[in-house]
Amino acid sequence: MERTGSILITGSSHGIGRATAEWFLDKGWEVFGCGSSPADLRGEEMARQHSGFHFRRADISEESEVRGLLEWCGSIDAAFNNAGIGCEPKSMHLLDALEARRILEVNLLGTAFCMKYECMAMQAEGGVIVNSSSVAAAKAGTGADWIYSASKAGILRMTAEAAVRREYWDKIRFFSLIPGWIETRMTAADDKEEWKKKLPSGKAGTPQEAARLVYRIVTEREAFDSGQEFHVNGGGSLL
Repeated sequence: MERTGSILITGSSHGIGRATAEWFLDKGWEVFGCGSSPADLRGEEMARQHSGFHFRRADISEESEVRGLLEWCGSIDAAFNNAGIGCEPKSMHLLDALEARRILEVNLLGTAFCMKYECMAMQAEGGVIVNSSSVAAAKAGTGADWIYSASKAGILRMTAEAAVRREYWDKIRFFSLIPGWIETRMTAADDKEEWKKKLPSGKAGTPQEAARLVYRIVTEREAFDSGQEFHVNGGGSLL
């Protein structure tokens, strides 16, 4: 029998987050999802379609909203911190301070807030936390904005630091997901044919491929594996 439980997935109404939510639902898990855009109604629609899916609005860059989100979830067995934002790449001399601050607040500080309250929710029984980074954190020259890349690199270091904290040993396992060149709305404007020429895989990835990997990390990886980084980017991080 496959393991089941409850999982929080941030940014769960589209892309990798939605695919992961649907994958866990299909496996019998209870899924708590969140999104921040009032204009995006897909989260509410998913909640109506799936009895095991629960959705709530939350801006993860606001600590009070993250605290409320985890109080709403109660005790959870796993979390996939997937929510994040990007922007059009800019030269360094064109840095927009407001835009850069927002990216760092959502991607980096928002993930930190989630980890804080997820650890509190898992402390008694333990659990698994998977943080979504990016191939742009693992290598330069991906075409991503430099502030975005920095925010995602910070997530890798936060995850690693959490994994070596003695207070969480034998309780909570921490992993990083490093996606890249996945067909989502963030990459909709990119040239897919160019991707195929650049990647050893010869193809762009799908949200479902990333979702399957998240599921395996949560259900199959043991305490000895804590701190590992898992790539799902068609071999792009190798180039």
